[in-house]
Amino acid sequence: MFGHQDLMLCTATGKPFTRSGWLFELKYDGFRVLAVKQRKQLHLLSRRGRDMAHSFPELIACLRDLPDVVIDGELVVLNDMGAPQFERLRWRALMSQHREVTHAAQTEPAAIFAFDLHEIDGHDLRKQTLLERKAALEKVLARCPRIKFASHIEHEGETFYDQVSQLGLEGVVCKRASSLYVAGPSRDWLKIKTAAGMQVDDERLRHLRA
Repeated sequence: MFGHQDLMLCTATGKPFTRSGWLFELKYDGFRVLAVKQRKQLHLLSRRGRDMAHSFPELIACLRDLPDVVIDGELVVLNDMGAPQFERLRWRALMSQHREVTHAAQTEPAAIFAFDLHEIDGHDLRKQTLLERKAALEKVLARCPRIKFASHIEHEGETFYDQVSQLGLEGVVCKRASSLYVAGPSRDWLKIKTAAGMQVDDERLRHLRA
């Protein structure tokens, strides 16, 4: 089974760019997660390997309706305006009591913005291009309410970055359209924080040091 050690990771870069052959996605403020269904086994694996399935039953219910898959994405809790709420997500991930978890799943449901597909029905897709994997992923998620396809734009990275900045969102992820999926940090996946994203990082670091 694919695990957290198999994740492809972004390399930080400083400036947005416009370039043919690249895709640009929104950087969501959440937890990186692998959503795994293999036969009757259902898992939500964090970047460090923790299985969060118990904390998010609404996502497990969606995963149960899919074919056998390994989906790569970002786990978030959204507010009424559709913006990620990291503190609410962290609070939900720490829940352990069944009644508390069930109530939160109904009142503050989580979602996964899925941006890659590692495997479907036992077929390893990691040697296909990113565009091919995303096309297959979009078909898989066509009727999935809480595991959502993470859309992208092509070429126009600077325009997209400006729009994301104006909305006060965290940042942009830039990906080479022809890239294969490989474990570990890669220059084919780049991340660029907005001013708002850097401010959030500073605030969280101050909180941890307090």
